[in-house]
Order: sequence, then structure tokens, then C-alpha cells
Amino acid sequence: MSKDAAILSQTIEQLESMNRMLEHLRTEILPKSPKMFALMAQGPLEEMRRLQTEIKQQTARILASQRAA
Repeated sequence: MSKDAAILSQTIEQLESMNRMLEHLRTEILPKSPKMFALMAQGPLEEMRRLQTEIKQQTARILASQRAA
């Protein structure tokens, strides 16, 4: 696996982790306190957006390097 592919894989794993965290908040916090859920979900959602941007950039780099080869 190339370095770029390994970094992409790690970034995807981080995104999946944030998704699991958000799911946990949804099942445990949302039923008890929607306001607290909204507050606590902000961090994971922001991180998920950042990771999605990273995935797009990493994918573009991999594609560009394959085209150049």
C-alpha cells in the first residue's frame, strides 16, 4: 500500500470513529436532552466535515499521481 493510500485509509478510519461517536450521542444523549445533544454533536460534526475535505484532497492526490505514472 502506498503512503498516500495508507494516509487515506487512516483518515477514513477517523471519519468512521467520529460517526460512531455521533451515533453514541444520538442514542444516549438525544433522548434525554436534545439541547445537550446539539451542543455535544458540534465537535464531531465539525471534525467530520474536516475529515471529508481531507479525504477529497487525498483522493485527488492519489488520482493525480496515478495519471502521472
